[in-house]
Amino acid sequence: MRLHPSLFAALLVCVSGVSGAQAKNSVVIASVTDAKSGQPISDAQVTLDDLNITARTDWMGEARIAGVAAGQHNFIIVKPGYDSMIVALPVQGDSVGPVFRLLKSGTATTTLAPVTVPADPSTSYLAEFEKRRQQGQGKYLTADDLEKKANRSLVTVLAQAFGGLMATNDVTRPGHNILTSRRTRPRLNGASADVHCGVDIYMDGSPYMDDLEAIRPSELAGVEYYPIESAPGEYRRLTDNCGVVLLWSKK
Repeated sequence: MRLHPSLFAALLVCVSGVSGAQAKNSVVIASVTDAKSGQPISDAQVTLDDLNITARTDWMGEARIAGVAAGQHNFIIVKPGYDSMIVALPVQGDSVGPVFRLLKSGTATTTLAPVTVPADPSTSYLAEFEKRRQQGQGKYLTADDLEKKANRSLVTVLAQAFGGLMATNDVTRPGHNILTSRRTRPRLNGASADVHCGVDIYMDGSPYMDDLEAIRPSELAGVEYYPIESAPGEYRRLTDNCGVVLLWSKK
């Protein structure tokens, strides 16, 4: 097997059960996508070499591996028609590994000797953010942008920074706002007004379901926004929402 610097396989690692006896019950979720299209790859084989555990990705490109203890493990990702990958990845509670994508066989321009890619969450978790920002694939706020708005509501900051978003009154909490898309759904069941489409929100690669207004802008290292159809493949889930916001914390 060989690993090329432009060879990627979306390997998104989420862990539950982080201490004591629960550590051995951690669940690793590995997502595998195509490097160029960003589409999920089904039936890819994901193996933890040192534990001799193997799982295959489903139609969403996700492989779930249970019973993984905390520590560094060797992942091997194999899919016919794609270059295989070996990566040494530390598994930690509530941690997110680096994002990689599989490159189709024969498309690499050079071949290098096998190497391992250390996944230090403190330094590598922003690599994909910086890469996409340099390529201009979405809309972005950097840490410097967010620091200037440290005392403002994050919902308001995002709504004003990204033209596809807006702040809407939260009917469950008077005086608070939620983030929605400016897109609307057709009126249903006699509704008097169109309903604005929701937004999928992720924090450090994992779905974020809590109150956005509880986060201060200065606590973030960066923010990305995409309409759902142009979001990176690993964040383009089958929901009714119309946009994707990626939040990256200052770890």
